[in-house]
Amino acid sequence: MDLLLNASAVGWARGQFALTAGYHWIFVPLTLGLAVIMSIMETMYVRTGDEKWKKTAKFWQIIFGINFAIGVATGIILEFQFGTNWSNYSLFVGDIFGAPLAIEGIVAFFLEATFISIMFFGWDRVSKKMHLASTWLVTLGATLSAFWILVANAWMQYPIGMEFNPETMRNEMVDFWAVAGSPVAINKFFHTVTSSWGLGAAFVVGVSSWYLIKKRHQDFALRSIKIATIFGLVSFILIAVSGDGSAYEVTQKQPMKLAAMEGLYEGKEGAGLVAVGLLNPKKEAYNDDVNPYLFKIEIPKL
Repeated sequence: MDLLLNASAVGWARGQFALTAGYHWIFVPLTLGLAVIMSIMETMYVRTGDEKWKKTAKFWQIIFGINFAIGVATGIILEFQFGTNWSNYSLFVGDIFGAPLAIEGIVAFFLEATFISIMFFGWDRVSKKMHLASTWLVTLGATLSAFWILVANAWMQYPIGMEFNPETMRNEMVDFWAVAGSPVAINKFFHTVTSSWGLGAAFVVGVSSWYLIKKRHQDFALRSIKIATIFGLVSFILIAVSGDGSAYEVTQKQPMKLAAMEGLYEGKEGAGLVAVGLLNPKKEAYNDDVNPYLFKIEIPKL
């Protein structure tokens, strides 16, 4: 409680942003995963003409729509907080940081917003192929949104393609493609998207299994499990590959971040991994004599 009462304005701003970002991220991965799965199911409907695939796709589209709406609402709040809580930061790096966010809004989000109405309300108003194309374009838009937001996030962690302008006292972009093609951003994107696919598959299998246990809508459940299981197995393989690449980039480009991930205050060979720990708030510098942890469980030599 004392920690909360004595927190500075910066501390409160960090806490608010972390809370909002955490809540936002509850819904985004599921949205990305369900988008691909519902698109595959609708593709099955168009190819086979089986109305059961149509009903299956429409069910998961409803779940997707709920997650999409909440994700958009919480995402807008995050962007507002850049202006309300971090206005000086926005002024200092807005020329760089704002570019991928602007592209995300103008290109990716507009793509989603344009075709999502056709996806939800166009079942009996457009042809099957037009509706299927709209569904895949919504999926593409959601994935592009993730890409550009992760480009902005990666730049904050590994800033490249910019230089400081002493006349304006701001960091300014000098190489857009260096920012967009940052190795940190590319690895983050692939690992995030494949992880979202895996989450979507697990969610579909979980809900469908519940229907099977309750002996309700069993044909629907089996169809959903069939698609989600195959998709999930492929996703989990890609998660392992992209995760290895992402961890390698962290090792090469962000060694301090790797140390923080492993709970290390001092670098050493054969260091252990702190699996669980409670930080000591009295620890102010890495080289002081204060124990950094009040409590920790460490796996040695990992």
